[in-house]
Amino acid sequence: MLLRKRTILAIAFAGISAMAGPSTTRADPASPLTMKPLQGVSFDIGTKRAVSYFLSDDDTCKLTLMLAEVAHDNEGNPPTAARMTIAVEVGKTAHLDTVEGKSLEFKCQAGAQTMSVEVLHRAAYVRRPE
Repeated sequence: MLLRKRTILAIAFAGISAMAGPSTTRADPASPLTMKPLQGVSFDIGTKRAVSYFLSDDDTCKLTLMLAEVAHDNEGNPPTAARMTIAVEVGKTAHLDTVEGKSLEFKCQAGAQTMSVEVLHRAAYVRRPE
């Protein structure tokens, strides 16, 4: 049952990536990206791949984000995938952190008609006693 669920998620993830076609934008880690409702955006985040889009609902951006392990052609097992939906109010941000030290920042802009997306690099900070 778990294998079937993973397979379905992997197929759905691949289908959304392929279906988005020309309307899918690949995020440039060096600069923020602005996306419009139903515009797909894909990211490579270390060992994971993310695909996201959002819907505008009043003053809220309803963000859908799908994450999967990067598939390798020589492996017989489908990649593990997950899907989440987050409501982000106008002017607020949602963050997704990875174990590789990167973070995705999604910000809902005025009127919930655009979202900015930025790949951030987190660094550990240790404060030394004085």
